[in-house]
Amino acid sequence: MAGGPKLMTAQETRALVNAALADPELDLAVPLKMSLALREGLRTTVLAALTRGDYHPAVGDVPGTLTFRDGDQVRVATLSPESELILAAYLAR
Repeated sequence: MAGGPKLMTAQETRALVNAALADPELDLAVPLKMSLALREGLRTTVLAALTRGDYHPAVGDVPGTLTFRDGDQVRVATLSPESELILAAYLAR
């Protein structure tokens, strides 16, 4: 693949989430891992230990966040709108 992985645009992300909501067979785990890794710089292992309580949705102008363990420390990552959209749909299942 020339140029490496390509991130989905906001429009492509919305289309994917809408398709996933309409078809429960569509798995959002891989797009979510890619988005968290490439947009937020998180290791893909973060998703494995993720719970609903780790996600803090956006409120007004304040972006959503994700808390996660990094060894024996707890870290907070600010989510891009695209990652947040996929994450909310993923956790809604």
